[in-house]
Amino acid sequence: MTDFETYSEAKKRLGEIAAEMELPNISLERSMQLYEEGAKLAKVCYEKLNSAKLKFSELSVQNIGEEQ
Repeated sequence: MTDFETYSEAKKRLGEIAAEMELPNISLERSMQLYEEGAKLAKVCYEKLNSAKLKFSELSVQNIGEEQ
């Protein structure tokens, strides 16, 4: 699996994986490979979203402090 720098890249790859897993003649072995990669990518996306949420919260608190 490639390291994805952005959420968008990881999400795009997840979409590609989902599309490939829907193919009618996909082997069990390939399905398992894709599932494993997808699980890792889902974790990457989750972590990137949480990081962005935390950063947004920190910036909001800073802005509130500066207004007072």
